[in-house]
Amino acid sequence: MANFPLTGLKVLDFSRVVAGPFATRMLSDLGADVLKIEPPEGDVTRHMGKTFGEMSGSYLQQNIGKRNVCIDMKADGARELILQLAAKADVVVENFRPGVMDRFGVAWRDLSAVNPKLVMLSISGFGQAGPERSRAAYAPVVHAETGLLARQARAVKGPTGDIQYSMADTYSGLHGLVAVLAALRLADQTGTGQHIDIAMLNVMHATDDYAHLALDDAWAGRPDENLIWDGPEGNKVLITGNMKWLWHVYSTSGLLTDPTPPGADLETKLKLRRKALADVVLAHPTFAALTAQLDALNLAWGKVRTVGADAFSQPSIAARGVFIEVEDETGERHTTVQSPYKFSDADAGITSASRAPRRGEHNLTALRDWIDLASGQVAALRDAGVLLAEDGL
Repeated sequence: MANFPLTGLKVLDFSRVVAGPFATRMLSDLGADVLKIEPPEGDVTRHMGKTFGEMSGSYLQQNIGKRNVCIDMKADGARELILQLAAKADVVVENFRPGVMDRFGVAWRDLSAVNPKLVMLSISGFGQAGPERSRAAYAPVVHAETGLLARQARAVKGPTGDIQYSMADTYSGLHGLVAVLAALRLADQTGTGQHIDIAMLNVMHATDDYAHLALDDAWAGRPDENLIWDGPEGNKVLITGNMKWLWHVYSTSGLLTDPTPPGADLETKLKLRRKALADVVLAHPTFAALTAQLDALNLAWGKVRTVGADAFSQPSIAARGVFIEVEDETGERHTTVQSPYKFSDADAGITSASRAPRRGEHNLTALRDWIDLASGQVAALRDAGVLLAEDGL
């Protein structure tokens, strides 16, 4: 790990589901030693979607490359163990509802007391303080509250429903990672750590490139853009630009003439022009011929691919190494995502030998490495119910 940017960084990860684990997966990809503190009942994502053994593809994706210590935070002695680990950590990440860490006696004030240089990232739906701090919040809740779902329904003129992507979670993880790296630099300069309060509500508005328009009460929605057309060979294609721009490009290139009869009203004009564009897009003998024409016109396009093998067959997938095959503890092969970070002279990401950890898999080795606990001390913590592990560990 010597050529990874964050080699030597110790991260204590109490997070679960998506937002926090997504952030700590990225820290792990960059070389940090991420120690996932998992409760006895396990991270809920272990059983989300298709599972194999005690693990799902979702858990594998967000937690591969980390180490795992399974701690019952309610047990006598758990708080003391966590404080010992926090004293050695550079970063702590948690995404409990505000107040939960405090109930266990391991809130920011407790952890920073044993490690003044510590950086702690807390991700929640509505922030650590304020009128809605106690609300339960998952990504769909925040999508609804921030207007995303209503706007999307209006844009597509369809029913209101959640998007099939945990945007509020992953964006919050990304913003959390940026804040952690900034706070680490500040800690190196000043010797003082930071508690970072990331609210998914803030994140969604901050990353919305149309938020400035949404503040205008008269705004009726963004203009019709990025139209989807039927193409050759049963394919659909998204072409960037609204109708006005596409008509301009095609007509000035001599590929279309205006079919509108003299004296036609605006509605008729738009209807006829759209049909003319649809006909010329569909008329190409092959999809490759269509996309060659779009490239020649300098129009950005995207093939509307189906979920699964078709989406993964996009040429850049293999060229960029977007996916990687790994093995579970039984030797079964699984495909998961690789780190997107590409450095000129440093490493990032996982290898085919990387694995997602089982609960308590690293109770012995991680506690030895972090706080120099002997095997007898680890065994005593397990006998006391502080540490747990899956059978066979």
